Amino acid sequence: MSQIISQIYYKFKSAKDYDTLTFDGLGISVFDAKKEILTAKKLKGNDFDIIVSHAESGEDYQEDTATIPRNTPIVVKRVPTKPGKGTAHRYLEGGGPTTQRNYAASNRGNVASSNGSMSKTFDPSKQPQQVSRLTPTPSTQQTDEHQTEDDKIQAMFAQSKEFWEITQEQMASKPALRRPNQVRPSVKPPVQKTLPPNYVCYRCGQKGHWIQACPTNGDRSFDHMKVRKTTGIPRSFLQKVEQVPPGKGVLVTQDGNLVIAQANEAAWQKFHARQKSYVTSNEVLEDTLPIPADLQCMLCSRLLKEAVITPCCRASFCDESRLSFTNKLLSLFF
Repeated sequence: MSQIISQIYYKFKSAKDYDTLTFDGLGISVFDAKKEILTAKKLKGNDFDIIVSHAESGEDYQEDTATIPRNTPIVVKRVPTKPGKGTAHRYLEGGGPTTQRNYAASNRGNVASSNGSMSKTFDPSKQPQQVSRLTPTPSTQQTDEHQTEDDKIQAMFAQSKEFWEITQEQMASKPALRRPNQVRPSVKPPVQKTLPPNYVCYRCGQKGHWIQACPTNGDRSFDHMKVRKTTGIPRSFLQKVEQVPPGKGVLVTQDGNLVIAQANEAAWQKFHARQKSYVTSNEVLEDTLPIPADLQCMLCSRLLKEAVITPCCRASFCDESRLSFTNKLLSLFF
């Protein structure tokens, strides 16, 4: 049977680039992968242990007899040793895992390169032509000369079918993985507790249902309304409403009533009248008090406001009085 040259990509957790580990067959055991990685990186493993995990899902390979499929990216982490498990040096002693899985041993063969020659730095930009994940490429170095081309193709398909059956058995016992941006299915758990009379749904601002059973759950077009409490707002500023007015923020009281904040018109009118009377009193006071001669306008005899100095006689006038006087002069001559 023909052999298939495959590879996996690995890197340490602190590394930036991936390295490649080449082997025969459609997968490699975790034990053999750890052994080849330690050999390639020239690590003795006397004072630490290593674990490998899937680079995309983050799931650790707990058993050394587990199989890593080809073209799988993995992350290697050095961890402190645990009691009863020993150090990573056990992978270099020439032994094997405690229990061997009968996983296509004849397909994988012996993983070679004791001096690390099978491992090299992987750079995707420098390898435009990679082995396809769906179409395995038979090795031309270890093909049987007595086999015909049809026999080689049939052997390759048999290998792929066997590998897929084993992968399905392993995937059946794995938990389902979900992408970070994938929307979770909307499942409404049954509500068993009695709904309090003052309970308000903090999603839609309405009464009569739990927030888990809100009819707007799963509706992406719903404009989520932020319901806040009336902490620190006097009751005289709150107005009770049955329906939420558009464009206004809704508040909820301790009793569960919906209210909106409104301005105190009486206090505002009182403040406005006080300010108006203050301005009027200032004007009256200004008219009664004597004005110094150097601060008095020569045209209106009042206090200078926005004073201007004429370039001819260097006299000071109010800007408003100067404009009115200029307009009168222009009307006389023109």
